Amino acid sequence: MNNKTRLLLSIVLCFLLVGCMPNQSVEENAIIEIAGYDRGEEEKIEGTVSIPQYGRDEKKTSASELYLSVRADSVKDVEKEIQKQSSKPITIGKLAVTLYSEELAKEDISDIIDVLSRDPRLSRNMYIGITEGEAKSLIEGGYTQDETTSKYLQGLIENNMHFNFPKTSLHDYLYAYYAEGMDGYLPILSSKNDYVELSGIGFLNNGKLVRKIPDSDVFVFKMMKENFKKGMQDLDFKEGTILMDNIGSHVEYRLKGTSDQPEFEINVEMKAVVNEMVGIHQDINKGLAKEMEKTFKDFYQKKANEMIQMFKEENIDPLGLGHFAKSRRASFDLKKWEDAYPELPVDVKISVDITEYGIFS
Repeated sequence: MNNKTRLLLSIVLCFLLVGCMPNQSVEENAIIEIAGYDRGEEEKIEGTVSIPQYGRDEKKTSASELYLSVRADSVKDVEKEIQKQSSKPITIGKLAVTLYSEELAKEDISDIIDVLSRDPRLSRNMYIGITEGEAKSLIEGGYTQDETTSKYLQGLIENNMHFNFPKTSLHDYLYAYYAEGMDGYLPILSSKNDYVELSGIGFLNNGKLVRKIPDSDVFVFKMMKENFKKGMQDLDFKEGTILMDNIGSHVEYRLKGTSDQPEFEINVEMKAVVNEMVGIHQDINKGLAKEMEKTFKDFYQKKANEMIQMFKEENIDPLGLGHFAKSRRASFDLKKWEDAYPELPVDVKISVDITEYGIFS
């Protein structure tokens, strides 16, 4: 058999194999894109899912959705119970958003997170979050006719990660959850009649929600956690208000002291522009500019120190200071670190350089 014959035979066999593979369209499967979990009655888990409905003659961008809700003994049984209500095979490989009610998160969602982490069908880029109120009510809200609830919430989280909110996904949370010297955090979602907003961040200790911060404080947490180039902060200034746009924030950790008495330094350097000044009737001069920079610096310094103190009181480390120390010290001892953490000296140094000034009104 010559080379040309072998090549032709290989191509024919490939076509035959492809033709034997099962081919199921979206109309023939129940594709779950969003799931939510609440505390049900009698210690059961209430699971709610949204399944886009694609008719054969409809566009695939249709926002029509089917909502199914079940009660089960565990999150593992939710999929099985959902299947009993569906006339089509359930598929969860496209699951993009998973939500947990605040009530459930305060009890502990470790077991649920563990199930997600072990399921090979799920994407690690999936978003997870905590809802104020029932996850079921938020999922069934029907906020827009242009896209499914899953696409809406996915876009909401992604968009805000480019601004004030820190990066968050199943991958990010699992990394913090399993790492030594680090604790996870999740966005808080709130339903506001005809829309949903990210209302803050929830901090967890071993899968249990212990504290929240409002969206007004999220910018401060993000600037201590990661480098970013966007985000806005407004402040009272003199007799009016100033609105600042971050155009470049860089954070650096430094570990000092000994293994028995460690010390931390967090350095944040921020470049910004003032987009708008309301109620301020002064011409911009060098003195006023420096005063604005000092106002922002003092504000961030105060908020950062209060936040770190709160982390110590709750014995949580969402900044991952312990994880950073572990990577820098060969002699790192987790037990000693945890004992020292509540009294750990953390010096936050913030500099703000405002390069442009906006309009007066």
